[in-house]
Amino acid sequence: MKIDIIVAYIQRYEFGHEKDFVPPITGIHLAAITPQKHEVKVIHQQVEAIDFDSDADLIAISFFSGFANAAYHIAGEYKKKNKMVIGGGPHVTYNEEESLQYFDSIVTGEAENVWELLLHDAEKGTLKNIYRGTPCDMKNLPAPRYDLLPNKYFIKKVLQATRGCPFSCSFCTVPSLNPGFRLRPVEDVIRDASYDDFPYWWQRKVVWFWDDNLTIRRPYIKSLLKEMIPLKKWWLTQASMDIAQDAELLDLMKKSGCIGVFLEIESFWGSFLKDANKRQNKI
Repeated sequence: MKIDIIVAYIQRYEFGHEKDFVPPITGIHLAAITPQKHEVKVIHQQVEAIDFDSDADLIAISFFSGFANAAYHIAGEYKKKNKMVIGGGPHVTYNEEESLQYFDSIVTGEAENVWELLLHDAEKGTLKNIYRGTPCDMKNLPAPRYDLLPNKYFIKKVLQATRGCPFSCSFCTVPSLNPGFRLRPVEDVIRDASYDDFPYWWQRKVVWFWDDNLTIRRPYIKSLLKEMIPLKKWWLTQASMDIAQDAELLDLMKKSGCIGVFLEIESFWGSFLKDANKRQNKI
């Protein structure tokens, strides 16, 4: 089959740090786990126009709630052309009944364990309404299909080393969307971080870890960063503020090329932190 994987998007800011800066990993990861007998394209609506005259047999659309209107519009246009349209992502996972009004089938949760089955059923004409993904063990995952990313993105080397988060902050979807905390083999992460088939030096140099909390499992991250040092890359990620209490980890982050960390600070008031179940942040 010919498969178009679309990552839906609605522009939120006229200007800002996110402007064509870094792509989500979803589309190129889904393409990587697609069996090789299929022909796959990945379209990021953030930087590419949607081709509603595509000759694809199956259209898969992934989206967050903020982009749901865009995704539903895209699905409707393709269904007018009698295309098979699949929906997935966080919004679909939490809004099954609504999403089924727009898609022939939906994937909830993590797609790794159901994607191949869905494609098999689509080929056989036995597509189910819902495919419920279960947590992936993060073992033996292929490198993302970086070759399918447009050069318009400043950073292209996006990858995951971990998935999930051990904390359960009340406002966060991660504990239910990606339950548990799982680790990829260090050698697989280093393989992806070493990928250098990009046209520009900064795309070869910078690694973006799309992890919710990369540094939380100390033995793992320290082992990974020691292997990162010889690569001489620059990298960014998300982490908890408790990294400030671990001098050895901070030294390894510096030596391995860390140039940026996104930290979340909700409040300096203990009562508010308690209400948000933010036990890990102490005043």
